[in-house]
Amino acid sequence: MDKWTEFKTAYRLAKLGTLSAAATDLGIHRSTVMRQIDSLEAHLGIKLFQRNDKGYIPTEAGLEVMRLGEITDVQFNQFVDKATNSDGMMSGVLKITCVNELAELLFPVINQFQAQYPNVRFEILGDIRKYALEYGEADLAIRMGEKPHTLDNIVLPFQCIEVVMCVHQKYVEQHGLPTQDNWSQHKFIANSERIAHLPWNEWIHTQVATSQIVTTSNAHQVLDYALHAGCGISVSTKEAAQSNPMLHILPIGGIWQVNTWILVHRDIVHIPKVRKFIDLLKPER
Repeated sequence: MDKWTEFKTAYRLAKLGTLSAAATDLGIHRSTVMRQIDSLEAHLGIKLFQRNDKGYIPTEAGLEVMRLGEITDVQFNQFVDKATNSDGMMSGVLKITCVNELAELLFPVINQFQAQYPNVRFEILGDIRKYALEYGEADLAIRMGEKPHTLDNIVLPFQCIEVVMCVHQKYVEQHGLPTQDNWSQHKFIANSERIAHLPWNEWIHTQVATSQIVTTSNAHQVLDYALHAGCGISVSTKEAAQSNPMLHILPIGGIWQVNTWILVHRDIVHIPKVRKFIDLLKPER
C-alpha cells in the first residue's frame, strides 16, 4: 500500500463528514483533502464517497475504509503506549549467546530478572560459534578473552573468571591424585576443537601427549559429564571447583584468568528488556 497519507485522509473524512472538519483535523487545506480523495479513488478504481450538499457520505467501500482506519488508529495508539511504557515492552524472548563455561554465571541474574519480569523468556545459545548480533541471531553475546573490537557492537566488561585444572574423586580412587610431578602419567579430557579463546584447552593440546588425551568432544556439557564420571583431568571455573567437594584443584597448568565481555548491537541496546538485563549483569562484574 503506497497511499498511506490518502488512506488516513479518507478515514478522517468518512469519520468527520465534511471537507472543512477533515482539513482542520489533519492540519491541511480543503483542496488538499479533495485532491487526496480523488487520488485514492483513482488508485483503487472505486468510489469511496457520495458528494452532496451535506458533505461527503461514505459508500459501502468508504465505510470499510472508516472501519479499517479505526482499527489501525487503535493499534497505533496501543503501540505508542507500549513503546513509551518500558514495562509494556518486557515480554517475548531474549536470546543470549555464550560458551557453555560462562552460562553458569548468567543464571543467577536470569532468575533475578524473571522474578521481576516473568513474561520474558530466555534462549541460551551455548555452542562455540560466534553468532552475528548485527543480523539478529542473538540479542546479547557473552564472550571471553581479549576485548572484542567491532564497529557496530557496544562492548561492556562483565567478569574476570579463573579456570583451573581439576579431577574428580572417582578418578583419584582409581588412578591416584595427579601432582606436579606425575601429571604426565595421567589421563586428560579436552575439547576436540582448538579454539583461541580457550587457553586451557590449548595448554592440554600442546603440553599433554596425544596418547594421554583419552576423551574429546566439541560440547562442553559432554566434557563436564566426563570430568564428573572420573574419566580424566579437565578444567572447571575455580568457583565451581571450590564449591564441589568431589573435585580436586590440581597444581598443574596454572590458573587462567580470563576477562569476559558483554556485547550488544548499538541498534538494540535501548530496547527496555535488553537494557534492564544489562543493568542487572553489570553489578556482577
